[in-house]
Amino acid sequence: MQFVDEARFVVRAGAGGDGSVSFNREKYKPRGGPDGGRGGDGGAVILRATEDLQTLEPHAHRNVISAKRGRHGSGNNRAGERGESVVVEVPVGTLVHDEDGLLADLSEDGQELVAAKGGEGGRGNASFATSTRQAPAFRERGLPGEEKELRLELRVLSDVGLVGLPNAGKSSLLRSVSAARPKVGDYPFTTLSPGLGVVDHKTYREPFVVADIPGLIQGASAGRGLGNRFLRHIARARLLVLVLDAAEDPEGSEATLRTELHAAGLAGKPSVVVLNKVDVLDEELRAYLREAFPEALQVSALTGEGVGELRDLLEERLRELSAREMTGTAAANGGRKHRVFRPSWKGLHVERAEDGSYEVSGEDVERLALKTDWESPEGVEHFQRSLEKSGVVAALRRAGAEPGDEVRIGAVEFDFR
Repeated sequence: MQFVDEARFVVRAGAGGDGSVSFNREKYKPRGGPDGGRGGDGGAVILRATEDLQTLEPHAHRNVISAKRGRHGSGNNRAGERGESVVVEVPVGTLVHDEDGLLADLSEDGQELVAAKGGEGGRGNASFATSTRQAPAFRERGLPGEEKELRLELRVLSDVGLVGLPNAGKSSLLRSVSAARPKVGDYPFTTLSPGLGVVDHKTYREPFVVADIPGLIQGASAGRGLGNRFLRHIARARLLVLVLDAAEDPEGSEATLRTELHAAGLAGKPSVVVLNKVDVLDEELRAYLREAFPEALQVSALTGEGVGELRDLLEERLRELSAREMTGTAAANGGRKHRVFRPSWKGLHVERAEDGSYEVSGEDVERLALKTDWESPEGVEHFQRSLEKSGVVAALRRAGAEPGDEVRIGAVEFDFR
């Protein structure tokens, strides 16, 4: 399966079913009364994180994902069946964005997000029966389901991220420290997508995951080469390993990498420096590198030299990071933001448009307009009474509305009375 780390599509929840207008007609019950049931709620579109997927490729060519609408209510107080929801599986590590920004960070297996809520079903005429209105002949219509365009962004979750310029030997190093078998070659950009390997050593407390990030070049944070498309995967690693080619200007390589990490806002991440390909160096050059990089490990992915020490160092640093995270230090320094909650506006706003009409906005009044059965005279009367009770009529009068003026509530237009 091809590695894809971005996808866009529209999610469309199901509309709610309409309520029913019905009267009990059983024998020996001449005054059975209204018994119209409510409509079923529409199905939702749900995103669920799973470890069974490693790519967004199944969603790369999807345009619209729709859930089923709710069934209409019927007589004898029978409610309509709820619409079937749709569950869309995405890889762990998927960020979900809409036009307003981040909706959720699905970073745990089984974590779910209701991306589009189903519309509420309308009430049947039985719900409107009162002591003074014993035979209502109107119902509510179901509300439409939510619809929005989503952008999914996959950021590989790993404990350790191998970062380096092309041909620094990151893929070979991943093969040496783990059981992964990535593609390797002697040409730039052998790695075109992140590769993962698990280090599972018997002496370690628990295994950890190492990710081989595609090679960065100068200007990557501005979009050059593979660009910042893959810097997002570095952001999810807990520890960075800067892999330098010991035989090809390691000082310049480190400067380039740190510049790009700083430009991407990742300079503060914990990191270690590794000098790879030391097997091609003589002792004099090795001694020079020990002075120039006193804290760096010298390894050879080809011969295995220093690989065991690198595994031990990574395991030790990860244990230190875990201890700090347990004390809350990591959270204080900016933990992941899993969800942005945006409260809905439930107030009432009346504004006069340039054409002289009046526009009324507010969640409750817009829902009322959508639910009204405009083909039923009783339904329209109920709508007008509800506007008076909720203060909409008074607000329109305060704004200067007079009988005959056009009023708009969402997509509904009518003359003010």
